[in-house]
Amino acid sequence: MEVNYSQNNTQVKNSYLLSTTNAIREEVEEIVDYRKMTKRPVTRSINSYVREWRGHNRLYKWGLFKNHTRDVDLNENNNIIEELLWLILGGI
Repeated sequence: MEVNYSQNNTQVKNSYLLSTTNAIREEVEEIVDYRKMTKRPVTRSINSYVREWRGHNRLYKWGLFKNHTRDVDLNENNNIIEELLWLILGGI
């Protein structure tokens, strides 16, 4: 996996390769630590990022939007609709 950071986004290439919640959580914790260390904003909870990642993985597994769901873009400042979508698709 390759992780790319920008001011308001963290992109994880081939994120579908991590399939367990524990593995995803560990990676998200590293991402959050790196964002903080490099003074990039962190506006969401660990669980919020994990739900989005799991939601992408679920869509990828179902064969939906594979070009977009093979990678995950963990954007900062999600709106309430996005948070609800990821809660439904990747809920923990």
